[in-house]
Amino acid sequence: MLALRGLAASCRGGPGLGLLAHTSRTDAARFAERGPKLARKKDLVRTWKIRPGDVVYVNSGKDKRSSGEVLMVDHRRNMLKVKGLNLRKVKDEEGNYKLIEKKIHYSNCALVDPAAGRPTRVGLTFTEDGDAIRISHVTGHIIPWPDPPKHLDKDPQEYIDGPKDTYPEVALKKTYDYHADKEAMRLARLTMTKFNYKN
Repeated sequence: MLALRGLAASCRGGPGLGLLAHTSRTDAARFAERGPKLARKKDLVRTWKIRPGDVVYVNSGKDKRSSGEVLMVDHRRNMLKVKGLNLRKVKDEEGNYKLIEKKIHYSNCALVDPAAGRPTRVGLTFTEDGDAIRISHVTGHIIPWPDPPKHLDKDPQEYIDGPKDTYPEVALKKTYDYHADKEAMRLARLTMTKFNYKN
């Protein structure tokens, strides 16, 4: 019945129901444009115990029982990329096919204890300075944090003041006079009608 109505509408010059369904963007196009869905605020992992450079064991999915090095973490989606796992074939601009790593959910990965060489649960302990220490539940040994990525190790560039920058002496100069402004505000209140109503 709906198909007949769509056909009749298209004969009258309107778009019809059949064409309306095809004019909207597909879910795949929207997914490619914005990426995977963000995790809800209540579902976000609060204390991440995995960082780029760690070795993790995948305990679920098509690459189950595999391990690899973490390439990146996505805190907004609770996901991480593991080197050589969860590969997908994509076509680049030249038309060649290549394999890229796709993200794996945080809950499907377990940190590998370097002392035992097997996956373990991890507990966090905080020092007096506030630094976090990872402790393996399998062996009880401390698991060191990996070195930060090389692009974060670079020293920040020295900033040179430009012609439009305000000098610190000018920015810190006191220009506000409380007593003069207090008198100006009192006079402004007197002229405003809402303060001049007589009871």
